Order: sequence, then C-alpha cells, then structure tokens
Amino acid sequence: MPKPAPPIAPAGKHEEEILRLLQGHRFLSRLPREELHALIRQASVLTFAEREMVFAQGDAGGTVMVVVEGYVKLSSSTFGGREVVLEVAGPGAVFGEVAVLNDWTRAADAAALSACRLLTIDGKQFIRTLTRAPEAMFEIIRLLSERLRSTTEQMTDGLDLPAPARLAKALMHLAALHSHPVKEGLRIDFQLSQRELGGMTGLTRESINKHLAAWRDSGWVRLSDRYVTVLNPQRLQDLLRDHSLEG
Repeated sequence: MPKPAPPIAPAGKHEEEILRLLQGHRFLSRLPREELHALIRQASVLTFAEREMVFAQGDAGGTVMVVVEGYVKLSSSTFGGREVVLEVAGPGAVFGEVAVLNDWTRAADAAALSACRLLTIDGKQFIRTLTRAPEAMFEIIRLLSERLRSTTEQMTDGLDLPAPARLAKALMHLAALHSHPVKEGLRIDFQLSQRELGGMTGLTRESINKHLAAWRDSGWVRLSDRYVTVLNPQRLQDLLRDHSLEG
C-alpha cells in the first residue's frame, strides 16, 4: 500500500504564530512584512510523526521547509551505507532551500526526530520573493557559506580530534542549540540513538557507548530512554579544550 500523505493545513490558520517565529529568522526576517505575510498565507503546514520521513535524497526539490514545531534530522549516507548527520533543524530553522535555488533534487534525507509541524513554501514563490529583497538574498548567501564552513570543520574534526573530544563537541553543540534547563543540567530536546551520535561524530556505536557510559559513571551526563542530559558541561568543555591544546 502507498504511504499516506502527511496531514496538511493552510498556513494562514496559524499565521500569527508562524509570523512570530519567522521574524526571528536570519534571512526571512529581512523580507518586507507584507511579503512575509504573503508567503505564509500561500504556504501549507504539514504534520509528521516521530521518525517519519519528510523527504529522501534524490526526491524532487520544489519546496522550502520551515520547522514550526519539533526537530528534523538532515542526513546523508556513504557508499558503505553509513549515515552522516549533517544538521538537526529545530523550531525556526529553514531547510530545502539549496535544492530550490539550484533546481536540484534533494541532496539529503530529512526525517522527523520528534512529532513536528513544517511550513511548506512553494519554491517558485520563494525565489520570486527573494529577488525582491536583496538584503534577504545576501543573508542567505552568508548562511550557506557558514554551512559549508561547518561541513568542512566536521570533516577536519574527524582527522584532528580524538573520539572523546568529537563526542563532547557534538553534545555541547546540541545542548547549546536544542536543549532546555532541568534541575540537574541541560536536557537535549529529542531522542538520539548511538547510531545518530555516530553519524554526527564519525564514531562507531561501540565507541559512543564506551564514552557515554564513562561520562555517566563520572556524573557528567545522564542517559534515559535515549535522551541525554548534560549534567556537567564544564567538564566536557575542559575535555575538548585539553585535546585541542594537545593538537
């Protein structure tokens, strides 16, 4: 049986909520207010269940997506079948614009890490709107340049940093972007498997398991139902700094 399409709702129904979210975005916030309203009114909101595929590498890339609620994992696979996690997109994040701007197919898989709602903007309308807003166009160029730098850094980390430093850096990054404070520390807001942490760091599941278990026993992290809570971020920062100084 074919997979049922995700539930769709007109974005205008949630216009004020989405407008508040997009006004904090780097390049969408630079659009004139009337242009932003027009994008939202003509867009749709799709709902995805946890772990549901949003799109697959090689799919047609005719829409730009904005995360309204939840988290989406963007990943690719090596020829050997190993997953490489490129980004975790949270509320307010935009993805899929590279395929739209270049008229390419999707270069990565997108899967919901949690139940989520995504604003879906028609690619042609997105491009027409950008061409009328030079400030937004320049900001998207800066953003894409930063993504390229981040990808380069991820590659060099795999060569220069030892395993514990790579894992500490990944957890600190996730805690900074996608966590909320709890009594004991910072809880990362979505479930992460050891395979996915391996996809972020280039480490094996066995290596991830060994270091997380050691840090759990030392009181640096807490592990429960695949959620990670960073209890002692300073120790992770110190570990990363010490290894960087050694390099």
